[in-house]
Amino acid sequence: MNDLEKQDDQILESDIVNIDVPDESETETPNFLAGVLRRWHIALLTFFVICLIGLPAIWLLIKPVYVVTGSIRIAPILEDILTSARDRGDISDYQSFMNTQVEMITSTQVVDRVADNLKDSNLSFFRVNSNGVISKIKQKLEGTQINREPAWILKQALFNGRIKVAAPRGKELIEISMKRSESAESIRIVNSFINAFMTVGVSYSTQEEDRNLGILRDQRKVINQEIEDLRQSIYMMAKEYGTEKLDSRQNLMMRRLESLNAELIQIEKGKNNLEAQIKLLERDSDDPIPPDEAMKMKMEYINGDNSVAKFEKEIADLEQTVIIAEKTLTPQHPDYILQTELLELYKKNLEHMKTEVGLEFDKILEEEKEKSNVAKLEKTRTSLKHLEEYELRLKEMITREDGDAIEIGRLGLEIQNKQEDLAMKKAWLDTILERIQDLELQQKRPARISVWRNADIVNVVDKRVKLTFGVILGGLACGAWLAFLRDRADKKLRLPEDAAKRIGIRVIGTTTSMYAVKSSLLPEQIIDDYQTIRANLSLINGHEIPHVLVVTSPSMREGKTTFSVNLATSLAEAGKKVLLIDGDLRKPDVGKLLNLPKDTKGIQDVLSGIPFEHAVQAITTSGLDVLAADFYDHSDGYELLAKPQTAERIRNISNKYDHVIIDTPPVLYFPDAMIWSKMANAAVLTSFAGQTTLPELKEANERMLKANAKVLGCIVSSVEAENSYYHHSAAYYAQNARARRARKKALLSFEKRKAKAK
Repeated sequence: MNDLEKQDDQILESDIVNIDVPDESETETPNFLAGVLRRWHIALLTFFVICLIGLPAIWLLIKPVYVVTGSIRIAPILEDILTSARDRGDISDYQSFMNTQVEMITSTQVVDRVADNLKDSNLSFFRVNSNGVISKIKQKLEGTQINREPAWILKQALFNGRIKVAAPRGKELIEISMKRSESAESIRIVNSFINAFMTVGVSYSTQEEDRNLGILRDQRKVINQEIEDLRQSIYMMAKEYGTEKLDSRQNLMMRRLESLNAELIQIEKGKNNLEAQIKLLERDSDDPIPPDEAMKMKMEYINGDNSVAKFEKEIADLEQTVIIAEKTLTPQHPDYILQTELLELYKKNLEHMKTEVGLEFDKILEEEKEKSNVAKLEKTRTSLKHLEEYELRLKEMITREDGDAIEIGRLGLEIQNKQEDLAMKKAWLDTILERIQDLELQQKRPARISVWRNADIVNVVDKRVKLTFGVILGGLACGAWLAFLRDRADKKLRLPEDAAKRIGIRVIGTTTSMYAVKSSLLPEQIIDDYQTIRANLSLINGHEIPHVLVVTSPSMREGKTTFSVNLATSLAEAGKKVLLIDGDLRKPDVGKLLNLPKDTKGIQDVLSGIPFEHAVQAITTSGLDVLAADFYDHSDGYELLAKPQTAERIRNISNKYDHVIIDTPPVLYFPDAMIWSKMANAAVLTSFAGQTTLPELKEANERMLKANAKVLGCIVSSVEAENSYYHHSAAYYAQNARARRARKKALLSFEKRKAKAK
């Protein structure tokens, strides 16, 4: 390992990964496809269940539906009796007539006639309630008896849309359609509707036209009388002023009111000035204004100054600009420096301006004091009294003028409304006269209603194929969505990027899972992983690995002890003098992992007072020194570490080595790791891909930071080879013979340690 590091220092520098912590403003975008692929079995099972239930139900329960349609033609073009010309009537009247005929087809009179014609036909349509089982249950709960009469069933079918009667726009037809799986019965029912309407509708249409004609003639007389009344009313209103248009008179009065109101405003301003002068004059020169009141008046005068207010608004806008610049620019940016200096200059100018305005107020106050005398006060009071009397007369005049203007406006508005009503009445009368003439001619024309087409099948709707594709696509979508939701609910750490993006903790490096590469390539991959970790640690800590480094994890079985041993061994084989301390006094594993004798003295003994040399163990194969923990020592680890002399002893021991690696208990279980971190230069958190959860890793990091520990980042263990921070490539080491010899020597050293460990 030592020779390998000496030979490949230049190469390792090129393989350092980006270890910056991502910006907190970045948001993570869920990878939908990756989540579905990780939980593919959930998606597949959901798809099969939905298809297994849905597809048989579709093909067994759903039948093709036949659309049967019959049409009745309503002729819009009729021959004129007098001129023999073919003329199209009013489109709006025609559409209204079409809608009326649709309502007639669905009326009780027609439905009852259809029911009478079909009640003895023994149709299956009348044997099943159109509302089905739900309607039966509802009626039973409400205590009503189920009505199975044909007329009631037909009305329910019309209401539910099973039988549709419509007059499409742009056509001259009223279409009666029915959707059912029994096409023969549908044809018979639709034809019955056509025949019943032809029997009832044609005669009703003639009666309706006569009735409409009588109503229109009566309405014509009423509207003629209303028009005459409106004309007389308008004449009486306008008689007083000799004209119906009062806008010019009202405008003249409004301008007069505006002039009077403007004069009233000037008088009120004059009153305010005189009242202010009287208050100042009433103060005796020997009774100066109290300091607090004078200061208040001065501040109000300063704040009321337009220049000061405008300058303060400019400063507020500039402060907002500086706040935005603080978030987007660095403190050394020229724009940020310029805006900051400009803000300070504005603030100084504002203070200078306020000072000048304050001096102006003091000057005005002094001048008013000097001019104050009894004669001036009396003169001012007299002027105020005259203004008040004039103001009273002016207000009375404004009130009177305002009343007259309102009355003129009200009268003009009333005349205008009556004129509009008169115009509407005239237009409505013209429409009624045209309609009367049209109906009188229509009575002499032949009937415009005829059967255009008897009932027939026009379409077959088979939804089973579309529903089949819908079930398949829905099954795929539901399966994928459930798989994605299940994957999102999993809070376990999977990739190194999860820790960096979702927690914001720096990832120092990764170790590759033993199942991710071939067994023959595993030793080489592990060596490469730890070389990358060592290089990243030195970069993070100012181009050198921390002297005393604490290794901990959020929870148990997350690879902290294995990482501590391998990192210490890697540093020792690189030629460094390294000490590995088993700081987990509650469950020590370093001694077992390195096959140290069971009766070895431990860290508890050193902290209790025995010489360090009697407890330290040397690993001859790697040159590593180990200070293990006594597994049989059940003393309280926290109390032992919390002693004042513990930190001093660890400091004395660490001075003998280049690097000290301390393996500690999980930070979420015991406080030992936080105590050890106070004795160390830095700390590293280890995590295990597929086992460590992101909330636990985040909480562990926060606890260490709260304890003022310098957390360099985390190590993600047991990751897939493609997700490792070191991408293995055999060709990388084939650059020259020296690199290959160094690699071979490192591998032989690793195999020897592995054989000895066994």
